[in-house]
Amino acid sequence: MTEPTSELAGSGPSEEPQSPAVGAEDAAGQRSDHLSATMYAPAGIVVVASVVVWFAVRWLDVEYGTTGLWWAASACAAGGAALSAAIAPMMARLCKAVDIPSEATGRRIVPAATTAGLWFGAALLTGGDAILTAWLALSLLCVWAAWIDHLTLRFPLTLIRLTTAVGLMLGAFAVAVDQDPAAGGRALLAGMLVFAFNLAFAIVTRGYPGLADVRLSFILGAALGWVGWMNVLSGMLLPNVLALVVMLWVKLIGRRKDLGEFGFAPFLVFGTALAIAVPPMWWIVWI
Repeated sequence: MTEPTSELAGSGPSEEPQSPAVGAEDAAGQRSDHLSATMYAPAGIVVVASVVVWFAVRWLDVEYGTTGLWWAASACAAGGAALSAAIAPMMARLCKAVDIPSEATGRRIVPAATTAGLWFGAALLTGGDAILTAWLALSLLCVWAAWIDHLTLRFPLTLIRLTTAVGLMLGAFAVAVDQDPAAGGRALLAGMLVFAFNLAFAIVTRGYPGLADVRLSFILGAALGWVGWMNVLSGMLLPNVLALVVMLWVKLIGRRKDLGEFGFAPFLVFGTALAIAVPPMWWIVWI
């Protein structure tokens, strides 16, 4: 994908004459306030919703066991889809603030359905573990990043920073609640390893994946590291394998000589989800 635009938002003309210095200062303040509101509103909603869902899943898991967990996962899927659709206007404002076409955020069905599937799987995999909060928030925000990247070949750096901050905060919450510092340390180390791998890959290939994707890969690598090192290895390879398969399919089935540009974030997010959900490295047998 192409590198995202800088975080700039337009400001209207002032009503009274001002010196250039004063005008620039006021404009900077308006941009800062606008971006802060745009950024933290969806973050707060997603964090609160993730914690509330975790409490409900934890209670149902304890009270009703496996049966309750299936009901909780189904409720999670519905809640995830509704929340994904609800924050679409905020994503549109976030894109508009950095001059990314916001028409993509008007198509809510695919992000909502994908989020529903990821929330359903996360609830089944983690049960009442506190890491569920991080996985719910990450999946929702990362799906939107992937969707915007797919349609526009860009996504805001603000969204990457937001996703990373939310993931680290809820990961620290999970470490404190479940008393599992080893998993937290492994997650941070894995995030740095995956980031370094993708950065080196981008340098060698001269821009594939894009630097925005490299930044996003840190928090996705941390999510993989929470599960285990074999999942990390699988998650490092799967996005590239999926991208290669899709490119070959488009070239052979679609009979296109020029594949053009395509966003890597969808492969990064989907590959990470597969690496978490399925037994590590099983897919190598089929290649």
